[in-house]
Amino acid sequence: MFERFTTDAREVVVAAHDLARELGSPQIGTGHLLYGCAEQGDLATARPLRDYGVTPALIRRLLPGTGEGAPGEIDADSLRAIGIDYDVVQAAVAETFGPGALESAPDRRRPAGRRPRLRFSPAARESLRLAHGIAARELHHSALMPGHLLLGLLRLDDEFVLGVLDQAGTTVGELSAAVLTELSPPRQRPA
Repeated sequence: MFERFTTDAREVVVAAHDLARELGSPQIGTGHLLYGCAEQGDLATARPLRDYGVTPALIRRLLPGTGEGAPGEIDADSLRAIGIDYDVVQAAVAETFGPGALESAPDRRRPAGRRPRLRFSPAARESLRLAHGIAARELHHSALMPGHLLLGLLRLDDEFVLGVLDQAGTTVGELSAAVLTELSPPRQRPA
């Protein structure tokens, strides 16, 4: 699938993969790809995103796992609100299984230093399929660039992507038009 990707488009996917791994996500989602477009994209991607207020910082702030608390962190106050006293649970587990039994144990199934590559979520995979179609059939481009990846995300009608655009005060139509303008070759003036 990636043989037609330009170096810049591959960098978008690598940035998305790295962010998903950093945030503890089990897969690469549309938000991670959008972040990759904003962070690593070429001018056809980065300029329209920046001009319409869609920044890597905004995307990252809205991604799951980047709010208050780290992924997997126990929120004792929320548990208390539903009638669970985490301190009592923690003490009972420590008494039965020993101190620190609730702490995360290292993954013993995987050799040190080896981490599997993350897979794309179904929505992210669909956005890549759409990007291929946009590049080949609609724009007649032989290579897939970050702008095509962004257009694939915008065509998806994805809840996360739409939420980011809403937060930035823009629409799919506005951003798509700006990206298409950047991807279009300059017009030749008649002699």
